[in-house]
Amino acid sequence: MRGILLAAAVALVLVIPGRPVHAAEAGQAGQAAQAQLAVWRPLIQKLTADGVDKAWLERQFSRPEAAFTTEPMVDKIQDLYHKKFGSALVRDVQHRLKALGYLEGKADGIAGPGTRMAIRRYEHVSGLPLTGRASEALLIRLRTEKRHAPPHVALPPEPEGPPVYRTIVTPERLAEAVAFYTANLPLLRRIEAEYGVPPHVTTGLLTVETRVGLFLGEAPAFRTLASMALCEDVSLILPSFARDNPQGPALAWMRTKTREKALWAYRELKALIVYARNAGKDPLAIPGSIYGAIGIAQFMPTNALKFGVDGNRDGVVDLFTLEDALHSMGNFMKGHGWRGTAQDRALLRRVLYRYNPSVVYVNTIMHVADHVQAQVPQ
Repeated sequence: MRGILLAAAVALVLVIPGRPVHAAEAGQAGQAAQAQLAVWRPLIQKLTADGVDKAWLERQFSRPEAAFTTEPMVDKIQDLYHKKFGSALVRDVQHRLKALGYLEGKADGIAGPGTRMAIRRYEHVSGLPLTGRASEALLIRLRTEKRHAPPHVALPPEPEGPPVYRTIVTPERLAEAVAFYTANLPLLRRIEAEYGVPPHVTTGLLTVETRVGLFLGEAPAFRTLASMALCEDVSLILPSFARDNPQGPALAWMRTKTREKALWAYRELKALIVYARNAGKDPLAIPGSIYGAIGIAQFMPTNALKFGVDGNRDGVVDLFTLEDALHSMGNFMKGHGWRGTAQDRALLRRVLYRYNPSVVYVNTIMHVADHVQAQVPQ
């Protein structure tokens, strides 16, 4: 029954603005909205029990832009699953690389340094861009490859320094960071005076998060978080794991982790509803990241409520305005222990890690910050 409802919800009829809507079309749109609403019914009931107005919820969840999707939960659980149990795709790529003489060791499905290096060797020999990443296209090519690895493969050296997001530390993105710093230095100085966060660090953080506000996400955060909250039952995402075919302990882990992430998303969804109400925003018009972070500084909604600051003093905390976003970012960092100066790099790294627990993420912020500081006269 759930599958039928989901299929009905996906098959929405879109009404083209500016064109007369015939009775038959209106009836189809109404039926699609009701089918979509039926998909969301368990979540609506849960939110209603927590005090959210039922009629308001039904209006939001019947809108076409609120169509249910398993994609964000699939992405999250796949990322976690492959780190813990390995990926069938990576394992297949490893088997072919071993057969062709590019990889030593076992095929464990983990895309570690040895696997990435083996892929780069094959890409170099084959005249492909050096990515070091396993993909379906790579596997298809490897399955038809007849040539074995040559005795010696001289690879171009890896870039020096700690690992960073290479898509961010490009000349274009670094130029955006410098331009943002230059254009907004008075505001950045005010943030430093109040929260102690150096302007070049604030710029680095915004560069990594949203390209200094140029990219705020594509999907509505409401839809993303609601979809994840509804995916409490692992059976909804299992079809996307057909290749990995989790069994036994792996399946039990998936069941627990999916429920855990669904409960997390539910808390964030409730916070998003409160944030939208306080800011006077249409909740389905708020763009978000792949997991529902919002605004120029990419706050999860619970952090938006906890650390959000009305920086421009217009009576509203709006994380899509630069002044509010930067004050909120500074407040977050101060609230997580920042009390230092630009020279306290160890403390700075620890606080940035609280923003996103990834060493590569922190490395990238520091790389951008150092670049900005070197390029702009102090």
